[in-house]
Amino acid sequence: MSLASRLFPLDPHIRYVAENRGGTIVEMTQRPERPTLNPHETDRMEELIVNPVLLELVRRRGRLDLDGMRWVLIRYGTLYELVLPTDEGHVSVGIDLDADVAEVVQRVLERSSPAAPDPPPR
Repeated sequence: MSLASRLFPLDPHIRYVAENRGGTIVEMTQRPERPTLNPHETDRMEELIVNPVLLELVRRRGRLDLDGMRWVLIRYGTLYELVLPTDEGHVSVGIDLDADVAEVVQRVLERSSPAAPDPPPR
């Protein structure tokens, strides 16, 4: 069962699901009734370059004195993007702006398998 087939039923405002495992995009699925708002190639670059770097930067900051990092929520001009670190990479979930984003994030977190929280700094 694909990640999109598990997450899309959680909320009609979930428009996009992608998974990067070990630097390879293993899934990148747009909800059929919610067409993409940007070129497909920019989504690929986001999954291969932007989100891994973003997670690394936020993870490092969180490890300094904030007890780690759990996930990142980006508010773009056209949608929200939830980025969850996993043990092998990350999962991205695009969410419509008119969604109750806190509720959608909670549902996704309950259904997905994010990485274990960062350990506190030593």
